[in-house]
Amino acid sequence: MEYLALTLPGGQTVQAPAGLPQGGLNTISKAVANTITIMLILTVVLSLIFLILGGIGWITSGGDKAKVSAARNRITYAIIGLVVALLSFFIVGIIGFFFNVKLL
Repeated sequence: MEYLALTLPGGQTVQAPAGLPQGGLNTISKAVANTITIMLILTVVLSLIFLILGGIGWITSGGDKAKVSAARNRITYAIIGLVVALLSFFIVGIIGFFFNVKLL
């Protein structure tokens, strides 16, 4: 941490007060991990909401071909979004494993 500390004339350094975050790889990895976790949770919740809305749309379509098709597409895209979100979770885990950084 001395590389980032302020150096005064005479060779004195100023240290940050105790309890303040000082950055570094741990802080960055925690921020990335929290962001990835929040985005994954948000993606899963939104996918499930769209899946439910697609099911409700299918039930309330009343046999109309256009509404059934729109509901089927919504369900299909929600499932695809859920699969992509889970695959990205595993890909980030593999990348973190190879670079020896705990991202999840």
